[in-house]
Amino acid sequence: MKYYLKFFLYTILLIFIFVPKANAYFDPGTGSFIIQAILGFLAAGLATATVMWSKFKIFLSKIFNKKDKKDDVKKESDIDNQ
Repeated sequence: MKYYLKFFLYTILLIFIFVPKANAYFDPGTGSFIIQAILGFLAAGLATATVMWSKFKIFLSKIFNKKDKKDDVKKESDIDNQ
């Protein structure tokens, strides 16, 4: 397994060392598209994290409020009995 990992890493390293010159450039449209894609991925990730965080908070509140609801019911019944 280690042999294959070393071979893979050395191959990738050699590919990046001996890259031929491309003679190409990014025009402004391509640059703005790349920036727009990065910002879109960040916005989608932030929206997903926000939704998951709110679901997690609701889940935790359901777990910890079960004990409180039982206590509240006992307290209300004690008040009614007096």
